[in-house]
Amino acid sequence: METQSVVIKRLYIIGEYLFNTFKNSTTYKILIKIAAWFRWIFSSCVLFNVIKRDGNVDVLWRKSRTYRFFASILHKIINLLRNIYIKLERFLAYSGIYKFLVYLADNMYVLLSLSLIIMVITPHSFWYNIFTSIIAFGLLVLLLIRVASDKNIKINFNYFNFYLTLFVITIFFALIFSLSLGLSLRFFVFHLNCLVLVVLLVNSLNTKERFTTVLESILAGITFVGLYAILQSIKGVPVNPSQTDLSLNPGMPGRVYATMENPNNLGQVLIMILPFYAAAALSSNSFTKRFIIFAMSLPPLAALVLTYSRSAWVGFAVAAFVFVLLTNWKIAPLFIFVGLAAIPFLPRTIYNRIISMWNLRDSSISYRFLIYRTIEPVVEKYWLTGTGLGSDVFMKVVRNYPLHTGVVPPHTHNLYIQVLIETGIAGLISFVGFLVNIIKRGIKSIKLQEDKYIKYSIIAGVSSLAGILTVGLAEYVWYYPRVMVIFWVVIGLLLASLSLTGKFAAYGMPVYDFKKPENNM
Repeated sequence: METQSVVIKRLYIIGEYLFNTFKNSTTYKILIKIAAWFRWIFSSCVLFNVIKRDGNVDVLWRKSRTYRFFASILHKIINLLRNIYIKLERFLAYSGIYKFLVYLADNMYVLLSLSLIIMVITPHSFWYNIFTSIIAFGLLVLLLIRVASDKNIKINFNYFNFYLTLFVITIFFALIFSLSLGLSLRFFVFHLNCLVLVVLLVNSLNTKERFTTVLESILAGITFVGLYAILQSIKGVPVNPSQTDLSLNPGMPGRVYATMENPNNLGQVLIMILPFYAAAALSSNSFTKRFIIFAMSLPPLAALVLTYSRSAWVGFAVAAFVFVLLTNWKIAPLFIFVGLAAIPFLPRTIYNRIISMWNLRDSSISYRFLIYRTIEPVVEKYWLTGTGLGSDVFMKVVRNYPLHTGVVPPHTHNLYIQVLIETGIAGLISFVGFLVNIIKRGIKSIKLQEDKYIKYSIIAGVSSLAGILTVGLAEYVWYYPRVMVIFWVVIGLLLASLSLTGKFAAYGMPVYDFKKPENNM
């Protein structure tokens, strides 16, 4: 014990000397000035003042006739199901199949966990989009069975605020008034799958234990994906010239894609989930669990590097910065300093890849500018009404205009422009408004949240959205349906965590209390 005490004392003296030396250095003085600048930004920036201020849209929405109309429709549907159950209650009470379905419905969070694990670990060649529909609507049926059979069950509609409701309406009209109804129908199903999964997540993860189970199941699945990517890299991936400008990236190995369609898709999935590893680790009081979560995060981090996806790297940097900013904004300047200082020490292939982001001769960057020139007349013509849902309709329209790319581009390489073209200006405004609204509510709820797990999960959700929405400036992140699903799963997790905090008060549609309705059938 005496030896240990001497060692600790010497380490403390060394640490104190190093800290005092750093405190008197020019670097420390620069960081102090940067921190002061950040403090000024927080106190005077219009954006942060907007975030802190409560808006009037939700209040007006709650008082509107449109709100009452949609709320009444949802309530009548639930009452109808409840009346049907009352009629069949005598027969269902003796049905073993029905009892089994109710058991599954009571444990829907377990089914959600398994479904999301399967969704992320299944290789692209074995995955079909119909599987997502089967999962989403199969679980929705279970939810409706449980709601109809138990009058004490409540269903949460609170996240259907003005913006989300408007976005859903624009999606529906984008299908009905599509320039090709047949081509848009498949993409409407994709949107519907995602909406149903959000409903399931918010209504199933109604306790912290269930929320934890689903979240950490997703982390386990993504860890497997990371290991898959590492093994893929060890085995070797052929270099794809269509994905990499080899003249600007000499010696770069093949880019891993694991269970996804291509490296960019994999990178997008990873940056959306990685912040939740930090949330799970920081919120744990157990050193063992923290170590396990940290170890689980290493394969996805390595996989993110091995994707060589520049947009994903930028998105991850933004997500990490936002996470640090919301956790402890005082160390944000240090985060930036360390990040910039580390760039020259990166491996040559990664360094070249980062530097090529600013090179307009890079084939993928120049290709994006050609796409923007190609779609410019499309935006001018369809910015109000939209062309209809999906990249198939988009390609059908674009081929009627001069193709500066030489071929018909499959999408715009920009999430916001793609939403604008497909759904019109109302779709874009409602989509962005919804995201701003939930991010704003997430940020405002952080300081008020006492439970560390939920608090850090909210921070992770906001950070994840910040990262992927940054990627959306250079990529159409919904082009691959599984990435689109994970995007909305993150939204579902954020909404579920906000629901657990009670932050849906005076927001959206009320929680519906299932009292036994009159039997008027």
